[in-house]
Amino acid sequence: MKHLLIAFPVFLALVSACSIGDIAGSKGGSETTNGICACVMNSDGTPAAGSLVRLRQADYVSSPALAKQAIKSKEVLTDSLGRFLITDLDHGDYCVEVNDTVSLSGVTVFNCTIATDDDTLDLGTDSLHPYAVLKGHVDSDGTGEQKLFVQVKGLERLVQVDQNGSFMINDLPEGYLDLIVCDGVKAGTERELLNLKTIPEDTLTVNISGKAVYSEFLYLNTSAADLKGFSITGFPVLVRFDDSSFDFDKADPDGDDIRFAKADGKSLPFEIEQWDPKSGRATIWVKIDTISGSSTEQRILLKWGGSAAVKKSNGAAVFDTALGFVGVWHLNEDPSTGEGCILDRTGNGYNGTSSSSMSSESVVRGMVGDGLVFDGVSDNINAGMLNLDGNYTLSCWVKAEKGLCPNWRFIIKESSYTLWYNARWRGFQAEHFVDTFVWRGIFKDSYDSVPCPMTLETWYYITSTFDGDRVRLYVNGEIVDTSKSIGMNPRSNNVNPLMLGGRYYEDEISEFFKGTMDEIRIERAARSAEWIKLCYLNQRAESDIVRFGGK
Repeated sequence: MKHLLIAFPVFLALVSACSIGDIAGSKGGSETTNGICACVMNSDGTPAAGSLVRLRQADYVSSPALAKQAIKSKEVLTDSLGRFLITDLDHGDYCVEVNDTVSLSGVTVFNCTIATDDDTLDLGTDSLHPYAVLKGHVDSDGTGEQKLFVQVKGLERLVQVDQNGSFMINDLPEGYLDLIVCDGVKAGTERELLNLKTIPEDTLTVNISGKAVYSEFLYLNTSAADLKGFSITGFPVLVRFDDSSFDFDKADPDGDDIRFAKADGKSLPFEIEQWDPKSGRATIWVKIDTISGSSTEQRILLKWGGSAAVKKSNGAAVFDTALGFVGVWHLNEDPSTGEGCILDRTGNGYNGTSSSSMSSESVVRGMVGDGLVFDGVSDNINAGMLNLDGNYTLSCWVKAEKGLCPNWRFIIKESSYTLWYNARWRGFQAEHFVDTFVWRGIFKDSYDSVPCPMTLETWYYITSTFDGDRVRLYVNGEIVDTSKSIGMNPRSNNVNPLMLGGRYYEDEISEFFKGTMDEIRIERAARSAEWIKLCYLNQRAESDIVRFGGK
């Protein structure tokens, strides 16, 4: 209670000091107008008096070739209590920077939107933070005639690139910033680098390529509670974006100019699964060298807008067989277009052929991109002679409808391996066939298996692994069952094809799945619990593993 008695008068003093009155920028009088006000403090709690307040429209750039317009540029100083007020603003998005340009104690930025003509928007109280530093290199066009400048959107920053292509800005605020590189000699040669995350008292180094007009940092967020302390190599990260986060009009109509790179500029393999400017959707897989848990700082670079672009999308480079991928099917192709039309995206060529009952109408919206709907009667895909003889991982996304068959086979290679749902037992099963001619796994070799029932019209990510000893079953990234010790590999010397979505069994017994499937994978490795969890969190609809800056 003693602390409360001391703090309460201080709190009242701050509230009183930061309330609207005759503060910096006020014209006085009683006319009705709109405006922006705030109160800014130093890091020691004293008012940031006399700090420069710059208001700019969010898309403003300081340019040697463009005159500033009054409505885009307003400046005042904070008063003795650290307050400011800016009035008479057009509707729109604004960036308000408060910078102690005298003692250089720090900077802060408010981002806001003006939508009315007669209200003052109170941005509250914030403190000045130490400066962030940005260093970089800009690739030239090799002509020697360029005079390049680097600008920051929404801020009054303009620095010239030196003859070596280098530049530095040493007084930036914390946050996600967008850079523009312009040529003071040639008009219309701008390049953009978006979503740079700046950190106080830290230096960020970037390279701005001369081949791509646009570049944007994407941030990998593995800070979820169950993703701590791991490091995974060769992981295919799913990158989704739509027209709310990406301007498709600035890219090649087929996405041929899309590129990905590490933060240091080294290229990353990627595969475009879906590129649909008309609906404003894109789905891309990017192979990440190493991804770590408990991180929000790891970033990759998306680049686009290069002239005369040659398509670089390559599924075999992403789903590398040297890293254990055996078969990967996105299930986004028209199944009625002939033999082998359901493509295996690895280099192994286990392309699938659909049953004659499947048509172009079988292509529907899936979990990742498009998927295939199966009728539960005769629809399936023959993916050829894919044998497994050791450790493995099977996985797929499924969304069930009410079907007639008692067994729903998602993945089945008779007398070898399977991942399926027992509708009578109401639980998932994961098994493989061994040399003693019996099926081993879950639930036959489980200690006390409890069924994990499916809810119809709900997506599930189902995964099974075998590590040479035990079979493990995961549902939506969480382990739900582990078998007893088996110690026997699946039989690999049979001539039965791999079937996806169901099959006819003995005496025409049907085991077909009714519903939608997406992203089926078979791997010659027992993936870790962290790998499986990350797959689920990355691929689910509400994923935030990949972030476009602060979005």
